[in-house]
Parts: sequence; C-alpha cells; structure tokens
Amino acid sequence: MVTVEKSQLANGVPRHLKVEDLRSFATVELAVATPWQAGVCFLPECGRRFQPARDWQMYCCTECERAGTAEMRKWGHRMALSALTWRMGKYEKHDTAIRDLTRAARRHVTHVQSAWLSDRQSRAAASGGGDGI
Repeated sequence: MVTVEKSQLANGVPRHLKVEDLRSFATVELAVATPWQAGVCFLPECGRRFQPARDWQMYCCTECERAGTAEMRKWGHRMALSALTWRMGKYEKHDTAIRDLTRAARRHVTHVQSAWLSDRQSRAAASGGGDGI
C-alpha cells in the first residue's frame, strides 16, 4: 500500500459529488427575493406567523418542516423522470421521436408545476391563509 502525504493532495481539484440545493445555488438571488414570506410558515395549510431563528427559516416548527419536505418529495417524484427526460433530449437535432418525447416531458414538468401551485393555493384557501405561494 502506498501512503500519500497530505501535502501532495493540498492542491488537488475539489470533487463536487452532489448538487447544491436552491438555497446554496441561488444564495444571492434568495437574499433579494424569496418564494416565502419571512416570519410566515411556508406550509400553506399552516401559514402561522413566527419569529425566525435564522434568516433562511421557512417553517414555523419541525412538524411543518417535515410536512414541507414530504410535499417537496411528493411533487418532486412526479417531475423527476420528466425533468431528466427533458434534459437528456434537450439538444437532439435529428431524431424526431426523441424531440417529440422531450417536448412532452417539458409540457409534463410545466403541468405538474401548475398542479402543485394550484394545490398549494387550494390548501391555503381552505385553511383561511393567503395564496399558498
């Protein structure tokens, strides 16, 4: 077994094995405009006002955060294959079937996004909250 000294790795290229979430990826943009209102729970059926412990806090409590994570997972799973298919065929120039599938995948992502927003708005309205955004 060969031992590599730490100094040999000090200038190595960092490997990014995972993609950042939106909060990391768009930190600057989110500092200016967020899809949630500071101090108002982002879970549409809750919408309680609270004092955030952190600038980036979206939910009023752990229960709402878990429900929000489950919501993201539920809708994300509905869009995942469509989003991947859309990206895989995005630059196809010649194969008409792939281009047709890519357009259908793009339409599906948009359809699911619209359904999700409508669902959030309905849940907010049913609880007497705002628009659910």
